[in-house]
Amino acid sequence: MEEIKPQLLVIDDELGMREGIRRIFTLEGYAVTVAENGSEGLARGAEKEFDVALIDLKMPDMDGLTVLRKLKERSPDSEYLMITAFAGIDTAVEATRHGAYSYIPKPFTPDQIVFEVNRALGKRRLTLETRELRAEQERRLLEISQEKSRLRTIINSINDALFVTNLDDEIVLANPQTRALFAFPSSIKAGDTIGDILPPEVIDLIHEAQEKTRHGIELVSHEWEMRPDLELVVNMKTAPVKDAAGSIIGFVTTIQDVTQLKRLDAQKSQFVSMVAHELKAPVAAVSGYLENMNSRVLGDDIGSYDKMIVRSGERLQALIALVNDLLNISRRELGTIRREIAPVSIAAVIENTRELLHGEMEKRGIRFDAEFEEGLPNIDIDRDECTRIVTNLLSNAVKYNRDGGTITVRARSDGDSVFLSFSDTGIGMKPEDQERLFRQFYRIKNDETRSIPGTGLGLSIVKQIVDSYHGNISVESTWQQGTTFTLRLPVRFAEAT
Repeated sequence: MEEIKPQLLVIDDELGMREGIRRIFTLEGYAVTVAENGSEGLARGAEKEFDVALIDLKMPDMDGLTVLRKLKERSPDSEYLMITAFAGIDTAVEATRHGAYSYIPKPFTPDQIVFEVNRALGKRRLTLETRELRAEQERRLLEISQEKSRLRTIINSINDALFVTNLDDEIVLANPQTRALFAFPSSIKAGDTIGDILPPEVIDLIHEAQEKTRHGIELVSHEWEMRPDLELVVNMKTAPVKDAAGSIIGFVTTIQDVTQLKRLDAQKSQFVSMVAHELKAPVAAVSGYLENMNSRVLGDDIGSYDKMIVRSGERLQALIALVNDLLNISRRELGTIRREIAPVSIAAVIENTRELLHGEMEKRGIRFDAEFEEGLPNIDIDRDECTRIVTNLLSNAVKYNRDGGTITVRARSDGDSVFLSFSDTGIGMKPEDQERLFRQFYRIKNDETRSIPGTGLGLSIVKQIVDSYHGNISVESTWQQGTTFTLRLPVRFAEAT
C-alpha cells in the first residue's frame, strides 16, 4: 500500500522563504503546496484539506491572521503555524485566539521549523484519531475494555490532562498528565472515586458541569487558577459520554494548562500601564514648570526661571527618548525595521561613541581602556543598530560607574564571530536584578540608582537586536564592585531559511 504523505501548505510572499521550506519538507517526505500571497493560499486551502499550514504574518494583499481565520473556518481540524519576523506579546495572543497551534519567529533554522511542523503534525494526527475514537465510543462505550490498550496509548499521548468517570464519580481512565497535575498516586485502580483524589474545588466544578450537560449542554468549560499569581491557570472542559441510545453513561473531563496565555495577557496589560506611567511623569513635570512660570512664582525676571527651562528641556528629551524606544519596539514586533547590512568596523563605532561620551567621562574622572585584538574583522550589521548596541552599553557603563572609576572594552575574534565585553567598576547589581535586566521597562531601584535617568527599554532593545543577528548577550555583576556585559556577534550575517 502506498504511503500517504503529510500535506503541507506554505503561504509566504518571499520566494526564497517558500522555496527553502519546500526543499526542507520535500526531503522530510511531505507533499508541499506553496502560495505566494494570502489570496492564493485561500484558493489552495479550498481545493483540499491540509494537515499543517505555515502562514506568514505580513503579506501584501492580506495579513496572516485573516488568512488563518478563513482557513480555520474551512478546515478546523488542520493545524496552523504563524511565521513572523519578530514575535511579540500581541502576536502570540492574537494568533492563539485565532486558532494557531504555535508561532515560529524569523529567522529560524531548518531543525527548528522541522521540529515545530512535526509537532503540529503529531497533534493533527491525534486530533483525527481522537475525533474518530469519540464517534466510536459514543456508540460502544461498553466495549472500552476491549480497546483499552489502544485507547490508553492515544490518551497518554495527549498533552492535556484527561480522565473519564462514570455516573457514580468513579474514575474509569486517567492519563499521566492528570496524575502529574493533581499529584495522583502512582497507580489508580478502576473504581477509585474522584472524591478520594481530586481537590474539592475541582469536584465542585465537575459536578456543576455534569449538571449542565444533563440539561442538554454538550460541553461545559471553566477556567480555574489552581495556584495564585498566575503560577498555574487551567481550562477545564467536561462533556457527557453517551451510549447508542443517547443516554449519558459517563463524563470525560479535559484540563488544559493556559498559564502562558494568561501571562501574555497580563504582560500586555502591564505594558500598557507602564507606558502610561512613564509618559505621565515627564508631562506632569513640564506642565508644573510651565504653570509656575505662567504664574510668575519667582517674579518677572526671566533669568529666575532658567533652571525650570533647563529641567523642562531635560524632561522633554527623556520623553522623546521614551517615545523613540517605544516606536523602535513596535517596529521590531511588526517586522518593519529597515536594515542596510554592510561590513562595519566595531572598533570604529566604539571609538566614535567614546568621543561622544568623553565630556561626561572627563567630568567624572572615569578612565577608558580599550583592548582590541589586532586584525579585528568587520562584521555584517546595520550601522545604526551597531551604534545603538555600543551606545547603550557604553553609556550605561558611564552612568552606573563611580567617579574616578574605569571602563574597559575588549574585542576579539575567532574568525566566525566577534566577542565584545564592556566592564565597569560601578555600583554593580544583585543576582535578582541580573535575572530581570533584559525585560522591557525593568529598572533597578535602590538608593544608588534613584537619580539616574532612563526608560528601562534600552537593554531589552539591545537584546532584540543581538538576537536578530543570531548573536547572544549576557551579564555578570557583583554588587558594589562592577558589571561586565559580554556579547557575541557573527562576522557574516544571512537570514535563515
